[in-house]
Amino acid sequence: MVNTTYQKFVKRWEEVTDLPPQTVGPFTPFYKAIVRRIKVMPWPALVFCSLVVVIGLYLLIGSAITLVVSLLQKGF
Repeated sequence: MVNTTYQKFVKRWEEVTDLPPQTVGPFTPFYKAIVRRIKVMPWPALVFCSLVVVIGLYLLIGSAITLVVSLLQKGF
């Protein structure tokens, strides 16, 4: 009784813990390259992304970005 219960437990444990590698279809190599860099040193990537967002917002709405930032600061 105990041995069969233990064998069932071990079998189920192996099913649950044996996971295949995650893939994102044809973008898997790009995903792995990006994630590898972010895991090692996330700050340069975060700074770069924030600069891109800020420049994009400035190009999109111009100098009104100061009004948006002031509005957001008052909201928090």
